[in-house]
Amino acid sequence: MSFSGDMDRLQDIIEKFEADDLDMEESLALFEEGVRLIKNCQEYLDGAKRRVTMLINDQEVESGPDNAQ
Repeated sequence: MSFSGDMDRLQDIIEKFEADDLDMEESLALFEEGVRLIKNCQEYLDGAKRRVTMLINDQEVESGPDNAQ
């Protein structure tokens, strides 16, 4: 699933918990799924942060102190 798909599913899970119509087994299953989705989203965000950091660092190297304005 994609990041936005995982986030949508997490929202669905939250809404089910807020409705408070779940039995214990269903609550546990949704909680486990939610934890897995959060982990996936965090991994995606960590990767995006690394990519942004690399791009910024590359830009700083290219502009360097000699090219400062």
